[in-house]
Amino acid sequence: MKAIQITKNGGAEVLEYKDVQMPVPSHGQVLVKIHAAPVNFIDTILREGNMPSGMMPELPFVPGVEGTGVIEDANCTHLNKGDKVAFLGVIGSSAYAEYALVDADKLVVLSKDANLQEAAVLPVNYFTAYHMLKNVARVEKGKTALVYAASGGVGTALIQIAKLLELRIVALERRDEKVKNALQMGADHAFNTTDENWKEQVIEAVGENAINYVFNPVAGDSIKNDLELLAPLGHVVVFGFLGGMGEFNLMQEMMNNFSKAPTLSFSELYATFFNNYTLVDKGLKELYQWLDEGQIKPVFETMPLSEARAAHEKLQKGLVKGKLLLIAEENK
Repeated sequence: MKAIQITKNGGAEVLEYKDVQMPVPSHGQVLVKIHAAPVNFIDTILREGNMPSGMMPELPFVPGVEGTGVIEDANCTHLNKGDKVAFLGVIGSSAYAEYALVDADKLVVLSKDANLQEAAVLPVNYFTAYHMLKNVARVEKGKTALVYAASGGVGTALIQIAKLLELRIVALERRDEKVKNALQMGADHAFNTTDENWKEQVIEAVGENAINYVFNPVAGDSIKNDLELLAPLGHVVVFGFLGGMGEFNLMQEMMNNFSKAPTLSFSELYATFFNNYTLVDKGLKELYQWLDEGQIKPVFETMPLSEARAAHEKLQKGLVKGKLLLIAEENK
């Protein structure tokens, strides 16, 4: 079968499109014919070899941690050949391929009419957003959420789900075209953080100390801004460190805003996956129900599996709106 394989760590050039051996399912696994393999930032980190010790798969490996497809070999499980399925997998799930092995108890069976490209957008991005909104921040309707990187994969999902949950949304982006896109996606307000007055613009739009929830994949020194804008009893959820660790004293900043009694939480997808998969399963099933009902509309673009190098470069340059999916040649 065709797959993308990494034999050494490095830049996008190490992604090789080649023939590899077809995987054989062991007990409890099924063989899935992959229809769509999403590209995630974690894939680029793994490619570069920058994951913490113990989290890197052994070389060579096929990247990809989520996908959709059709069961090719049900392997005596409760599933059936031909079922349309989606999955959120562990590091090393090898979804950048024509076929992949998935644990049967980690698959979501989709409706017969499911669009496998739309469905592929949900496991990482939409569950991450769903989990932060419903399980971490436990948002209440009518309140205001600040969403960083609002035109990205998780940002798009946050906007759509937050609208379903009746929140007011303030979107942040770093390009004017993405600010416009966030507004088109349903944000109530959107601002460009490269404008030095963006915080003043937020305050003018929604009021001082009026942000109830912040969803921040940037972290670093940006948390200082979050705490400044936060309402009393507000909640900052950090789910990434794209801007690094920052140089400020977090405890000092928390103490400076002690009168607001702020909450700071961290949300990490695999902490939930490995320690409370029931939450993952419940969330994914509700998300796919919303998808079937037309309540959410995934934003995505596609590229051929053979063009994985270009896909990684596009993602790392910040040129992707929503999700980027790799599609095997026969599924184009």
